[in-house]
Amino acid sequence: MIVRTTYKKASLGFTLIEMVVTIVIVGILGVGISSFIANITKGMVDTAERSQVASIALLVSERISRSLRQALPNSIRTNGDCIEYIPIYAGTDYLSVPVLVSANQFEVAPFSNVNNGFSFSAQPLRVAVYPSSLTGLYSLSAGGVISSEISQISAGTTSNAQSILLDANHQFPGNSPTKRLFLVDEPNMYCFDSGMLYHYSDYGYKTTLPTSNLNNETVVGSRLSLGQFNYSPGTLQRNGVVMMQFDVLGEDDLKQTVNQEVQIRNVP
Repeated sequence: MIVRTTYKKASLGFTLIEMVVTIVIVGILGVGISSFIANITKGMVDTAERSQVASIALLVSERISRSLRQALPNSIRTNGDCIEYIPIYAGTDYLSVPVLVSANQFEVAPFSNVNNGFSFSAQPLRVAVYPSSLTGLYSLSAGGVISSEISQISAGTTSNAQSILLDANHQFPGNSPTKRLFLVDEPNMYCFDSGMLYHYSDYGYKTTLPTSNLNNETVVGSRLSLGQFNYSPGTLQRNGVVMMQFDVLGEDDLKQTVNQEVQIRNVP
């Protein structure tokens, strides 16, 4: 007798319930992982945005502050949106300057950064003596605080002195009590306009604060709002103070407000 034994083949694969459960679990894990990655990415983006806003605020405030610290005493003038000043290039003490009579040559103690034979064609400079007030400082009159352009600096007749030669005769209105003399460059200006901060230079001396025909426009900062300059002139008790305020704007209503004071030397 032949006995036949049959074997039932085991079924392979997932049941429908197992597949549904797997899909649900994978979906939950996927949502969790994507949310985790999205939160990390958003955090990194927010951190980068805050860092950029802080960097703009620091760079703008430092640029303006460093420039204004080089301002000639009492040369600050502002209309709120713009601030203008006359930058100092060098300073020294003088032996004599033309006060009682007009002259185009006089002697000073040596400058630390202006040597004999300095090229004034490449760097036009003027002499300022005792700028005790803003009045007439930008007019460049023949009897004003600021002279005509310097044409030459050479060795003086006095030992270790330098001789300054002007393009034209000049008579200063008065002596400095400390016999202090400054070499000054052409006026510079910073202006807030339409969310930007601009810098202007080499546009010459203007009797009133200029608002047009300005040269060498460069962008100092962007994403700015509510920029404002205010100036409190110096007194016998303190230096002059420039107060500047502006907001730096970022994404998602991010805003950083900057309020900074810059002291302006008050020793003409």
